[in-house]
Amino acid sequence: MRLVPRSLLFVVVVLGAALAGALGYQAWEDSRPETRPELTLPDLQDRERSLAEWDGKLIALNFWATWCPPCVEEMPLFQALQDEYGDQGLQFIGVAVDRPDAVAEFIEEHDIRYPILYGRQAAMSAGQDFGNQAGTLPWTVIIDQQGHIRHVFDREVKREQIEPVIRELL
Repeated sequence: MRLVPRSLLFVVVVLGAALAGALGYQAWEDSRPETRPELTLPDLQDRERSLAEWDGKLIALNFWATWCPPCVEEMPLFQALQDEYGDQGLQFIGVAVDRPDAVAEFIEEHDIRYPILYGRQAAMSAGQDFGNQAGTLPWTVIIDQQGHIRHVFDREVKREQIEPVIRELL
């Protein structure tokens, strides 16, 4: 019986992993809706807020949590971008997958002034509606003024990644 050389086995495994990754990415792309789904969650004053309130604006919808270090890291950037581009039609909206008391304390401590909605399971379900099947945090969706999902950031985002997208769509 002849054994398969290790180098050939290695190549087969690598190619198999690449194919699985490509198919997984395609499944993710296929699960992402083209137009924004409906979203209604409470804000920190327990008022039900609908994403439709911000129709006509360029929306950066960020799913995050206070216990998520990359989420916490990008929040000051989002507030700075809101301050810089808000008068041009940009609206950041945070969706906290967290307890309202933890979120309220966090946003006060970090001077976050854009709208924050919250929920636990409802927020995770909303993330899935926007294509986040794995429940990854942070997850930021850019929605144009006509309600089309134009870009998704599936991890912590840096200024040099998100700002060109915002500028192009404003």
